[in-house]
Amino acid sequence: MEFLGTLVIILIATSLFGHLASRVGIPAVIGQLFVGIILGPALLNWVHANDFIHIFSEIGVIILMFIAGLESDLTLLKKIFAS
Repeated sequence: MEFLGTLVIILIATSLFGHLASRVGIPAVIGQLFVGIILGPALLNWVHANDFIHIFSEIGVIILMFIAGLESDLTLLKKIFAS
């Protein structure tokens, strides 16, 4: 049951900081990454790295890269590489 509590803390904190970051005018992903630094072993050490967290972090990275690919402007990318 501990992993469920950890997952809830991560999801609530990332949603909150993502929303606050977008309200300030910076990308939401910056606020979400900031939460990882705060909650992880870098500062507060509330979230400990275990197999559960590792698996979900790998899934999160895959989803993040997929979304970044969907939001990419291919015509702009072609123009940049052509110059």
